Amino acid sequence: MLVTIVKFTPAHAKLRLANLPSFQHLQRVDTAARSLLNVDRVPRYFIRHKLLYSTIRSGSHATSSSVSAPRPQQLVPSSILDRSQTTYFAPQDRITRTAALEGTTKNTTQGVPPSSGGSHAAAGTKRRASSELLSLENRTPKARIEPISYGTSVFFARTKSTLAPTSASQGTSPLASQEGTPDSSHEPEPRSMVIRLTEQEDKICSVLDEVAKRYEEKQGKKVQLRIAGGWVRDKLLGLSCHDLDVGLDTMMGYEFAVLVNEYMESLGHGKRTIAKIATNPEKSKHLETATMVVLGMPLDFVNLRSEVYDEGSRIPSEITFGTPSEDAFRRDITINALFYNIHTRTVEDFTGKGLEDLKNGYIRTPLEPFETFWQDPLRVMRCIRFAARFQFNIAEEAKQAILDPRIKQVLKTKISKERIGAELDKMIDDGAGRSTALGLIQELGLYDVVFAPPEINDVAKGTTRVQGESRSTEEAFKLVWIMEWLLKINHSSAGEEYDSIVYQGQIDEGQEKMLRQTQGLPWTNHLYPAIKTDIAPEIPHIPQMTAKEEPFPEKLGKRNLILAGMLYPYRDMSATVNKKIVPAGSWILRYGLKGRNLDIEIVTKLTESIKNVQEVVDKTTLTIPEDEEALREERASMGVVIRDIGFITVVGKKWPCAFLLALGVDLIPKFDQLKRGVMDEDVRAKIEKYNTFLRKAETYDIDHCFSWKYIVDGKELTQLLKIRPGPKITEYLQVVMRWQLRYPQSSKEACQDWILKNSHLFQ
Repeated sequence: MLVTIVKFTPAHAKLRLANLPSFQHLQRVDTAARSLLNVDRVPRYFIRHKLLYSTIRSGSHATSSSVSAPRPQQLVPSSILDRSQTTYFAPQDRITRTAALEGTTKNTTQGVPPSSGGSHAAAGTKRRASSELLSLENRTPKARIEPISYGTSVFFARTKSTLAPTSASQGTSPLASQEGTPDSSHEPEPRSMVIRLTEQEDKICSVLDEVAKRYEEKQGKKVQLRIAGGWVRDKLLGLSCHDLDVGLDTMMGYEFAVLVNEYMESLGHGKRTIAKIATNPEKSKHLETATMVVLGMPLDFVNLRSEVYDEGSRIPSEITFGTPSEDAFRRDITINALFYNIHTRTVEDFTGKGLEDLKNGYIRTPLEPFETFWQDPLRVMRCIRFAARFQFNIAEEAKQAILDPRIKQVLKTKISKERIGAELDKMIDDGAGRSTALGLIQELGLYDVVFAPPEINDVAKGTTRVQGESRSTEEAFKLVWIMEWLLKINHSSAGEEYDSIVYQGQIDEGQEKMLRQTQGLPWTNHLYPAIKTDIAPEIPHIPQMTAKEEPFPEKLGKRNLILAGMLYPYRDMSATVNKKIVPAGSWILRYGLKGRNLDIEIVTKLTESIKNVQEVVDKTTLTIPEDEEALREERASMGVVIRDIGFITVVGKKWPCAFLLALGVDLIPKFDQLKRGVMDEDVRAKIEKYNTFLRKAETYDIDHCFSWKYIVDGKELTQLLKIRPGPKITEYLQVVMRWQLRYPQSSKEACQDWILKNSHLFQ
């Protein structure tokens, strides 16, 4: 058999002979090459567990060379079969698989110059008709693709959206190529989409493989193990993942977990607890799961399933053991339907779309979207979350299904508030694309579902009245986008969450431009999260309140800033609950999203502090103290606001968050130009005045005044003034604290003297 191997170099518009023995540049011949060679089709190549296939396109003339290809089984030297690296094949249904392979067999002998090995190769391919090693559909990106090492991968990740979508339902690829040569400035960098196991993961896979082999030897029954879902997706994108879901094809997860426990005990490991999580169809929890820790990593074991739904029902009428293909097609989106076969160490794409969608940045459902969302409406939120997390595009047919009023209604009525809140938490904590998520929620008409405003119903018993009106949800999107940018200006790796490791298909050019104009400058260097954490040594005599240290205070601060931005449209609304006035944001977090008390308290305080913060910042930056007395008064005014925010234990040293939120609100009118990356003097002036306040707070040594105790406490105050304890004492202590802020270096005795001389202030 004679095979043409080509490599396209756009700069020279040539097709040249690749180095076949190294297997670095095995390519399928493109249209231009075929026309020159006078052939209609060029065969695809199949190797057991290894697929060498990629596509390139050019409208330029080309030249080519031919060499004799070895027999298929000779293409993969044993040295390449590294169990820690994996390339891919795409299993599909049996009919499609057979047809594709038969077509390949025919193509092997058509239009190719004769050679002594041609018929043998064709026969060899035909004998492999039962193999699940399929080539991917011919999907051609319009940007240049440079071939990379076979030993690494044949897939490429995009860094910017340079691909033109078309309808997949028309029999074409969802991302078809366009005519012409793309601008080299927008060429995507190749990403090595290969699964590289860590030492821990490799040992775990070996353990599970051994348990399956022992089970087959003892029981005469075979069980296949596959890691499913997010772990496969994240590993292909080069991300670390510590959430392993292991799917089994012929037994329940708990049964296999018991076998794993027994095997680990035989190796001298201690017996581990196995937790069984039962099904709960009413809450769309259809899978029984067994959870245990193996070699230090938590694993979830669950059987592969096939689900049957009656018409009009959201709950499966029948659940049975399913094939990997059936299990893949019942999943939420194609990029989450990929499997990693533990025994063969290969990635399996049973939908035939997962790898392509991962490469091209598409969120698509394996089955018809309406059916997928009707079966489990929470999948709508998951589509939004993954689209925002990776900056992928939601397929148009999926968007149209989400916009269907029936889907919106079942999401609102059939899914618990806790589960919607949990998905929203993940969107916020992912650390990327928060504004994208909010924009999609708004675009898809789900804002009033996710952030359902206060109303008099059974959701919050005791709600008797709703006051005020909500504002434009567009303001929430603008504010969250601005907060994402501001939070990156003094980005710190301390307590880092997902921000620095998330994979994103596209970059927000507006934010990138704004960051280049604001990072590392003296007029931005005090914005949150830049905050001094040590106690000022100049005032050691002031007693400090000690609070339990949070492990990741920055993460909590960022999270609640984003939450406050999302709820900003409800700032003028409130509800009366059990005769108490509750801000609408608090009501939504508590009753609508079932949020944590910690978040509710912080978000409420940040939101209600906006006006006070804006006023004190304006006053501080517009008025320059002319004498010592004016300087003391300024320090006291600043300290009072800082204490009002930070005195609440859950806020504490995160008080600068309130100033960043207020700055974001001030910048909302400038959103359109900020989105384009345009900085003007007005924007700089707004940022600079907030930065000036924070810098002054540090200079005045009041950045930790939220933790100061009263130098004269309530009991001592009543004795000095010879008055009885009562509600008024709280007000009097505020007067004492204002004096402390004016004279932070003064002693307790000086404060007592001042109280006695100014007793009229305590009446």
